[in-house]
Amino acid sequence: MKSRFSIFFLALLMAFSTILITNDDVYASSRSKAKASKSKKPSVARGKGKPASNKYQARYKGRGGLRTRSIAYKRSVTRLTSVNNVLLSSTRSYIEQDDLSGEDLELRGAAVRVLGEHPATVVIMDPNTGRVHTIVNQKWAVGKPVKPCSTIKLITSIAALNEGLADPNYTTTIPGGGSINMINALAYSNNEYFQLLGQHLGFDQMINYARDWGLGSRTGINIDGESPGFLPDYKSPQALPRMCSHGDDIGVTALQLAVLTSAIANGGKIYQPQILRTEAEKQNFKPVLLRKTILTQEDREKLIEGMLGAVNYGTARRSGAAPLNVAGKTGSCNGEESKLGLFASFSSPDNPEMVVVVVSTGSGEKGSVSADVAGQIYNQIAHRLGKTKQARPFESNVEPSQRPRRVNPIDSTSIPIQDDDDDE
Repeated sequence: MKSRFSIFFLALLMAFSTILITNDDVYASSRSKAKASKSKKPSVARGKGKPASNKYQARYKGRGGLRTRSIAYKRSVTRLTSVNNVLLSSTRSYIEQDDLSGEDLELRGAAVRVLGEHPATVVIMDPNTGRVHTIVNQKWAVGKPVKPCSTIKLITSIAALNEGLADPNYTTTIPGGGSINMINALAYSNNEYFQLLGQHLGFDQMINYARDWGLGSRTGINIDGESPGFLPDYKSPQALPRMCSHGDDIGVTALQLAVLTSAIANGGKIYQPQILRTEAEKQNFKPVLLRKTILTQEDREKLIEGMLGAVNYGTARRSGAAPLNVAGKTGSCNGEESKLGLFASFSSPDNPEMVVVVVSTGSGEKGSVSADVAGQIYNQIAHRLGKTKQARPFESNVEPSQRPRRVNPIDSTSIPIQDDDDDE
């Protein structure tokens, strides 16, 4: 009896041990398979070439990784290079088509030499008569309206001064902290300051001043194909501030900008620009005054002080035009095709002699680049200005404001140079 029981118990024990060993083998096998699956690269579906795992795609194909960003960057560079080449090619083609009759070939030659590889247009004119000395790339200057970018701040300043909404002698607190006056706001092209002025002005007043100063209508120049540019019919209160600081939904030609700049230089007179093509036109030339805008001598001096500040220590400080006593305003923003750079300027504010406007477009263009082009033009034609490089500074009756060479963004009272779409 005991023998049978022992045999039964031994058989039961052996069966139980076999079950335990089998379970251990299964567990070990599953562990090893799990490790193997982790170490193996995910398989790729045959035929379609699609990765079986998103992680594999991200790690080895670059989705969301460095490789994709690198490819995107290279494609972007290729696209920009292509756009720049097209712009430069069209610029050269249009310059070759320019009508040179009646042009001042010395001034034109200086502008063409300086332009070099910049897709741009240049207008040089007499602010006191409206006589146009030269237009390089006439098709663009007359027929291609562009966003004015921060040159629209000239109109905003004029409107605010005339409506008594701004006193350049006092600083204004702006959104985001800090304070600045109009003179330095023009010099540094401060967006917040002019957006604040725009809110106070309102849409109707701003557009009325823009029209009065020649925007939105043809200048009447004796060149075919002139565009009137365009002004918006309406801007919401939320969109109005950017219109007054960046020129959103406004289109101006380089020629219109030259007429506007001439009016600031001469004290508010809007002259019809004229190119004297024939000898008879030269002999019988008479300035055509279209209208006289409201610009007091005091307000003019304040505007000029801000424009001098831009060239001496602000957004155009690297132009090299400061020794020649040049006043100007820069503009930088994104255009329809590429980036835009504008510079509207005139020489010798106490006795204005020459207006130079440069409008450039391309991936590397901005206001400071156009200012540099204009500065080189001024230096090449300095002998025509009646001023040497030791020209005396503009004598304003307005107490000159402090003009810091550097702006410390840590100091809440110091406003960094913006010029103009820093988020572009």
